[in-house]
Amino acid sequence: MAKILADRWVHYAQGEAALVRLAELLRGARRTRMPSLLIVGEPDVGKTTILKKFMRAHGPVFDPEAGRTSSEVVAMEAPPEADEARLYSAILQAIGAPEGGRLIDMERIVHLQLRRLGTRLLIIDETNNLVIGTGSAQRKTLAALRRLSNQLDLSLACFGTMEALNALTSDPQVEGRVQPFQLTRLRNDADYATIVRAVIEFYPLRLASVVDQPLIDAVHDLTAGSPGKTFRLLNAAAVHAIDTGEEQIALKTLRVEDVTRHVRTAAAMRRRVRAAAG
Repeated sequence: MAKILADRWVHYAQGEAALVRLAELLRGARRTRMPSLLIVGEPDVGKTTILKKFMRAHGPVFDPEAGRTSSEVVAMEAPPEADEARLYSAILQAIGAPEGGRLIDMERIVHLQLRRLGTRLLIIDETNNLVIGTGSAQRKTLAALRRLSNQLDLSLACFGTMEALNALTSDPQVEGRVQPFQLTRLRNDADYATIVRAVIEFYPLRLASVVDQPLIDAVHDLTAGSPGKTFRLLNAAAVHAIDTGEEQIALKTLRVEDVTRHVRTAAAMRRRVRAAAG
């Protein structure tokens, strides 16, 4: 069961393209205006999975001879609202450094620590949080990110919903260096069929599942092509197959309430309630 529910990467074109764009930020030479990236998309289109996959390959490295750690990439979650001090606190927390103190001291420590670590790329998840707060707070927070990029020759990779686009484009100087990359739902095509087959083949089921077009169509219909929902649905189907002793995923498995509830949204539930009432 642990194998089914564990995080894993499934190759698909959109996700691989996002990983290439992230890697390009590390390959480029340092220059006056470092390029940055904004990966946006609605919930469940794979943003967090892509971020975790990239970080597994770019974690901190300890040099035993020098007795020091380097972190070419640092990943953090944006504070719950635009706030310069909370931004610095989030960065310090991400690198395991002490937090607190005056704002001017926190900024200095963040710059010193990232320089010491040799950080070249700062990844910020939930960047859409930066639209929350006063206009003044938003401008100060974006200015703080701009200073980090300018003074440390640092690239930024921001992840978030479409609101993140609004947050970053509110500062013309930030907007000018951030390239957007939009993640979308997957079409029901040959690539999607390959993903579904690869996921099902990974499961430790005792019987082979018949992954034909009707089953693939059913998965796509239930998930609307959302990568996150696709994986959750298939995981739930695999767990159900093991729990019931069926040991394979079939069309009937995808109709079981205990399986479909994993991809049901509140909006879909409201529509069904309204339809039943009407």
